[in-house]
Order: sequence, then C-alpha cells, then structure tokens
Amino acid sequence: MNITASFLLSAYILNFIFIVYILFFERNDSARRFSWLLAIAFIPIIGISLYVLFSGNFFTRPKRMLKANEKANEFFRKTLAKQQKNLDILIKNGDNQTLDDYGPLIHMNLLYGKSPVFSGNSIHIFKSGEEKYKCLFKELSLAKDTIHLSYFTINNDETGRELVSILTQKANEGISVKLLYDYVGSLRTSSRLFKPLLKAGGQVSRFFPVSILVPFTVNYRNHRKLVIIDGHAGYFGGMNIGDEYANRNHARPYYWRDTHVRVTGHAVALLQKQFLVDWYTSHYGAPLNLEEIQIIRYFPDPTDMDETGTKNVTMQIVSAGPDDMRNDEIRDAMTLMISLAKKSVYIETPYFTPDTVFFTALKIAALSGKDVRVIVPGNWDKWYVKLAAMPFMAELLSYGVKFYRYHGFIHSKMMVIDGFIATIGSTNIDSRSFALHFELNAFFYSEEFGNQCAAMFDEDQKASDEMNAAWFGRISRIKKALWNFFKLFAPLL
Repeated sequence: MNITASFLLSAYILNFIFIVYILFFERNDSARRFSWLLAIAFIPIIGISLYVLFSGNFFTRPKRMLKANEKANEFFRKTLAKQQKNLDILIKNGDNQTLDDYGPLIHMNLLYGKSPVFSGNSIHIFKSGEEKYKCLFKELSLAKDTIHLSYFTINNDETGRELVSILTQKANEGISVKLLYDYVGSLRTSSRLFKPLLKAGGQVSRFFPVSILVPFTVNYRNHRKLVIIDGHAGYFGGMNIGDEYANRNHARPYYWRDTHVRVTGHAVALLQKQFLVDWYTSHYGAPLNLEEIQIIRYFPDPTDMDETGTKNVTMQIVSAGPDDMRNDEIRDAMTLMISLAKKSVYIETPYFTPDTVFFTALKIAALSGKDVRVIVPGNWDKWYVKLAAMPFMAELLSYGVKFYRYHGFIHSKMMVIDGFIATIGSTNIDSRSFALHFELNAFFYSEEFGNQCAAMFDEDQKASDEMNAAWFGRISRIKKALWNFFKLFAPLL
C-alpha cells in the first residue's frame, strides 16, 4: 500500500471514529451535532480539526479559573445564603411590585446564577459610543485609587489610543491600573499599543492566549466589557473600545447603534468580583487567593457616592461561560423572562441564530398572544451570520413574531418584558454567546427603568423597517436556498 492510499485509509478511519463519537457520545443538542456531522462529512480531516477546536468538548478549565470562581463565590456566600433563606420576604417586600410579579426570575438567578439581589443602585444608559466614551474617559481621568478594565476588543485607532493615553497618565500618578483584553477579540491589535501603559507601571494581560501548543482555547473568548473605577462606579454592556462604536473617523460606512450601562451602588461589587476572577485566571503572575486582596480597596462601602440616571434600581448580575458546559445561566434566565411575559417581549440583538430552547420560547410567546418584537441590523457586519439568521426570522414571523431592520448596525443586546423588567449585557442571541463565550448580563427589576428601556426600543423601532411576510415573499428561491444552507451551520457561527 502506497503512502497516498495509507493516508486516505487513515483519514477514512479517523472520520468514522469521530462520526461515531458525535452520534453516540456527543452531549450537545441535535442541531449542533448534525452541523458537526455535516462539516466532517463535507470536509474530512479539516472538519475534524474544526470540531476539536470549536466544539467545546475539548475545553479544559484552568485550575486557576476553578479556584478563582470558588473564592469569588465564597466571598458572596453569606449574602447568598441569607437571601436564599429569606427569599419570600425578599421578593414580597411590598416596596417593589415588580419583584413580586417576576419573583421566579429572581429565584433562579439567585440559586442557579449565584447572583445576589441588590437594591438602591443608580443606572445610566448610553445609546452610543460618543456618549459612553465622553463619560468614561472623564471618570477615568478623575480616578483616585484603582482602575480595572476588561474588553473583548481594543482597537489600535484614535479611540483606543485615547484610552491608553488616559490610563498611562493615571498609572504615572500612582493609580493602580489593570487592563485585560481578549486575545482573539483583539488579535489585530499589536501589543505595542500598551507599551506606554506598561512603562508607566500599569498592568496588562491577555485572556486565553492561543498557540500551536495550546490551541483548544481559541473558541472560548471573554466577551465581557467591564470597567470598575475606585470600586464605586461600574460600566458594562455591548460596547468595546474602537472608533466604530463612536461612529468616529468613518470607521464603518453605516451608523453603529449600541447600548452600555453605568452603575453605582452595591451591584458594582458583582462587576468587581467578575473582573478579579477573569484577571487572576489570565494573569499568572498575580496572587490567586482572593482573601489576600485588600477588601476595603476593591470592595468599598458604596455609600455617599455620585448618583446619576435612574435611581433605586433593584438588579442582579449574572455571568456565564464554557467553564461549566452543563449550565447556560444567562440564556436560561432570558428564556424564563420570555415565559413570564404577560403582554410584550422586546429584543434588540446584532445576531439572531437562536438555539432550540430560545426559539421555542419566542414561538410559544407569540402564539399565546404576546407582542413579540425583535430589532436586528439593516447592515450586518458578518454576511454569513445574516444568511444563517434569515430562516429563523422567516419561520418565527409565521408564528406572529415581528422583525425590524435597523437603519444601520445595531449592536445593542437588550430585552424588555412588559415594560417592567429588562436585561442588558454582552450576550447575543446565538449559540456562541449562549454556550462558548464568557458573558455577563444584568437583570433589572424596576418599572421606571423598564419603561425607559421600552421607550428606547420604540425609538429604535421608528428608525427601522418592518420585515413582513411581503418582504420575505420577494426573496428569490435561490437566495432562500442559500439561507437554508447556512442555517445548517448556525450552531457553529
């Protein structure tokens, strides 16, 4: 047998082994399994390589991540235990009817998402990068003790250089600056961008660097966007660092619409906790024991601080990621929100390839008479995701879900139920966010804030065109066939 024949035989046997493994031992849902079977069948060997790298079955959780999470959960253990013990009293406190009406969501986020409920927070929403950066950069320049930042993408453009310049100045002033960025999300950004900050004494770390020797983390990215200043003010949401988010220097040929949040109050401690877990997971030179951290410095008493925006908001902050493949805390919480809806479900998302669970929840909500609306981009930044999303939207449209194309690119990740409860964060409506990325979402229980989010949705809907049955009817059969082909790979996108 010659070399070519031996290679082909080996490839055939290897393909067969992986097909058997996926058929009988793969634990993911049927859609994901079928997508991988197609990939391996259509592109032998290459499909196997993609499966090993991207399926999620070969992810080995670093011991540092496990220990950091254990320490972090221990830090909030007393608060969680107290709230779990007094859950009924917590929900039926008489001061917030929203807590009583949507108590099951609080219950699940508390027990399953391990997120305490904190009241009395002040929330300010940003609808564009212009607003966010103006406020953030000013607040960073006024920091007195610590600055912690974690971003999926930091571009080496005018906005990125402005951020690094401010951080460098603060490091020169003696402020403790820690900057974490995702290795793949910022792959096109040279480490030279951060040299001035490092020279000034700031600390910079990359989340899960990928190499030939350690390739399996390539698919497990830190998609969170966090800033915590002096332990008092926190920022989170959908915006990274780059000109495109601020519609600056013509970085994109269309308008970029996004949503980000500034919070002050007790909930900031949850953002701080998550940053420290991510930091000590990726920064190997740092101490691991969270008990050694200066608690007063990183978790100060949130009293007597500047409050702007909507006040006295009750909220929970839930994190999720591939470190626990059995749980999808954020997706499950969002699914429960849909099931609890009495009148309406409003969603804004830049990508829409929902898994079976989320798809079914939207279908049932629409068929049961709820007003279900989804705003997606008019200009998509990823053409293949758009093609994969269209069949989902066409089918849900037949069940009564309404879809709208925003005039530009909408990167906002927001869902509002009945104008009462809302969630905002980094999570997209796709399998990647639900299962493979490290994400963070806040859940807000405030009629005033819920109404504000609903009003924001209405404004975005007015800047959108409805995708009705007539619109889909004008699409050619060839294009629809292309949609259906890309839908097969939706669980992998």
